[in-house]
Amino acid sequence: MDLLQEMNQVIAYIEENLTGMSLSEHIRRRRLSQAVFDLQNSNEKIVDIALKYGYESPTTFTRAFRELHGVTPSSVRKTSVPLKTYPPITFLLTAKGVTGMEFRIEKKECFQIMGLSGYDTAECRPGDTLTPLWREFMDCYDARLWNGCDTGSYYTAPFWQVGAYHFQSENGKTKTIIGAQYRGTKLENMAVETIPAATWAVFSMNSPTGIDYVPAAYTRILTEWLPSSGYGRDVSIPSLEVFPPGNAGSADYTWEIWMPVLPRN
Repeated sequence: MDLLQEMNQVIAYIEENLTGMSLSEHIRRRRLSQAVFDLQNSNEKIVDIALKYGYESPTTFTRAFRELHGVTPSSVRKTSVPLKTYPPITFLLTAKGVTGMEFRIEKKECFQIMGLSGYDTAECRPGDTLTPLWREFMDCYDARLWNGCDTGSYYTAPFWQVGAYHFQSENGKTKTIIGAQYRGTKLENMAVETIPAATWAVFSMNSPTGIDYVPAAYTRILTEWLPSSGYGRDVSIPSLEVFPPGNAGSADYTWEIWMPVLPRN
């Protein structure tokens, strides 16, 4: 335990001295990760942010930024730009924060979800990988949303098949609605819920879905990304899980978590 504490103290020192230090690839990535949040949450000039994180000119900063994130610093001040973040490393039994997390910031007006509404738990029935509400949805609702309208499927971009989870739980159960975006034609026996306008941090996940993978994705967002970002969780808005068409059991399947956020004061 003493060794782990000392290692964390070393990393804490590195975190406190990101500016002006030329330390390894981790420091480079951490600088450019923190620069993202400065660009999104302040009106600082790009030249000032570049200098803050140890770059002598906006040109060298822009080049390094594009190499890591694939976009220019100026484009980050727009929404819907895919980005990466490298959280601070902490030592437990393994090192956390080494693998990058892909995210973008989206601003959306209010919209509605139509589907199965109820209270879900984190427990699955023996032999199942879906929680009880998801199992009921897949057995009784999914096919109707695939084939339920004259023009084809209700599952359309950007929300495809979507689950919305309220922040508060009651006796281990969370108010949830699972379905598709409502577009004016309500199917029989389906509920409709309005999701308020919000700013979302959208995380792209490459993994199968189900109980073996989804909770781990939330854990990374809540324990690694949120503490090191310029954002806090907006507890008044449900979080979303978005599942596009594809094989959700495949290792290379891409799905999303939409986390409602507010800039920290």
